[in-house]
Amino acid sequence: MTAGARPRRRPGRWLASPWRAALLAAPLCACVVVPVPLSAQGVVGHQPEQSPFRDIVNKQGFTFFAGRFAGNTGPAGVGARPALALGARLQVRLSGPLDFWATFAEASSSRLVIDASGDTAKVAGVQDLRLLLGDLALALNLTGNKTWHGFAPYLGMGLGISAPSHSVLDPGGFQITTAFALMPTFGTRWFLSHSLALQLEARDYYFRYQYPLSFFAPTRPFAEHKDGSPVLPLSQSDRAWAHNLTLWLGVTYAFTF
Repeated sequence: MTAGARPRRRPGRWLASPWRAALLAAPLCACVVVPVPLSAQGVVGHQPEQSPFRDIVNKQGFTFFAGRFAGNTGPAGVGARPALALGARLQVRLSGPLDFWATFAEASSSRLVIDASGDTAKVAGVQDLRLLLGDLALALNLTGNKTWHGFAPYLGMGLGISAPSHSVLDPGGFQITTAFALMPTFGTRWFLSHSLALQLEARDYYFRYQYPLSFFAPTRPFAEHKDGSPVLPLSQSDRAWAHNLTLWLGVTYAFTF
């Protein structure tokens, strides 16, 4: 290092998550992108009929989704597995670039069952799991209340729940129960007409699993581990947050009451 040179600062751990970085960038995107439709027409000489920007005239919409739920099974491997997911959403424009969403989805998943009730933990089978996902969200339309060449990208954040259709207690005490969930979202609508759009979206269903003490007992080794380790190491927390990235493809019907 040369004299007088300043050492480079390494980014902190809080930048490790791409969702946190995206959420941090959202206000900047809003400042940069949202004013564009206001200035692009007239200032740069576009005639209204030649402008790439078009008004989004309808204020409400229904969207029906189908997609892939990634299914993060967590450190113990007993969480929801990847599955087909179906969903629906009601969206309402609040003012300017802001929309309100109410989204409901279902993932037809499955999960591993571990029997940790005896002297040795062992895999007891695979159980079907219908996971119900619901949230309310606010979304920021990055091109304001307009489209750009038919596209209307957005960022959103939802708060909601993740719940199994029925909860079963495993031998040893583990079960999937209703949990609080966060749903950061990024996507775009592609308007084919004023009332019809295709929608591509990526969102993360981020919720928590809680493990029983039997998963940590050193006297109950996991049968498939040759070193005789427990289901989870003692250094692992009994609560684990899991990212479940979900990719949606949807069809939106827009309307105004």
